This record gives sequence, structure tokens and C-alpha cells, in this order.
Amino acid sequence: MPLPSERLAGWLATKWLVGAVALAAFALLLNHDLRLGIAAGGLLGVILAVWLYLAIRYGSLSGAPSVRSAFVESARQHERNRRSAVERSGGPAAPSDRP
Repeated sequence: MPLPSERLAGWLATKWLVGAVALAAFALLLNHDLRLGIAAGGLLGVILAVWLYLAIRYGSLSGAPSVRSAFVESARQHERNRRSAVERSGGPAAPSDRP
């Protein structure tokens, strides 16, 4: 059964950690060399713009229901159906009962 996506330390999502590291690297580059920092900032800006476009067009910001969450709910429903079928049949068959 699919598991829910894990978070780092329970409250911090991985994407925010990556973003914070990128901003720290940008600040270090900007402090070290202004032209290199501006180039890194431009690159980070382009990456952010592409991520926003994809998130709005296809991802969680589009308002459409998540395909993954629908799959997880379907797997949970199948598991519930299997458990109820086992309960209705009187439990799993003993190994000696099988042919």
C-alpha cells in the first residue's frame, strides 16, 4: 500500500529545506562576488519561475485533485474490502484446510 509522503522532522517539508539551502548559497555567493551572486540569483529566479509554472499548471497549486492522493485512497479502499471479506468468510483458512 502506498505510504503518505514523509516530512523531515515531522514538520519541515523537504522542498522548504532545499529552498532555504539555495537561498543561503545565493547569499554566500552574493557576499563573495557580486557578479557571481547576481548570476546565481538569476538562475534561482528562472528555476523558481519554472517551478511556479509547473505547480500552477499541473501540480498542487492548480486546484485539481492530486492523482497520488486518489491512488492512496483507492488502495485504502481495496484494503478495507479485503479485510471485510476475510471477516465475512470467518477468517483466513488454516494451512491444514487447504488442498
